[in-house]
Amino acid sequence: MNHESAMLAYVRLAEVSQRKRQLIGRDKLLVLAAAAACRAAWIDVGERCRQLVLEHNPAHLIGTFPTVADALRSADFTPLLNQLERMCGYERAEFLVSELDLEAELPGEDRSAGQLALSLLSRVDD
Repeated sequence: MNHESAMLAYVRLAEVSQRKRQLIGRDKLLVLAAAAACRAAWIDVGERCRQLVLEHNPAHLIGTFPTVADALRSADFTPLLNQLERMCGYERAEFLVSELDLEAELPGEDRSAGQLALSLLSRVDD
């Protein structure tokens, strides 16, 4: 799996959920984006996703860990992440991004995947 692509797919879908005011779905996608971001070594993107989830839902399980990386290493967090990945795995997310034609912005020489993700997350925050 390409973790950067997964991170961007989940962030794009979270932005759509935000626009539709589907905040529970948005938070699930942000948790998936956070995990993919950490796996792709975009720690700042993962932490921004975590922050957005906690702003909406301060009692979320991800908030019981100091960082997303700590959550990913915890056996207490694994069942939630596995459940979310069953709900919307990487392939499903990529399919939805394609179906919804959400790939208008792509990382390139002038902007990394992490920078693009942070830019997209600024729209999730609105």
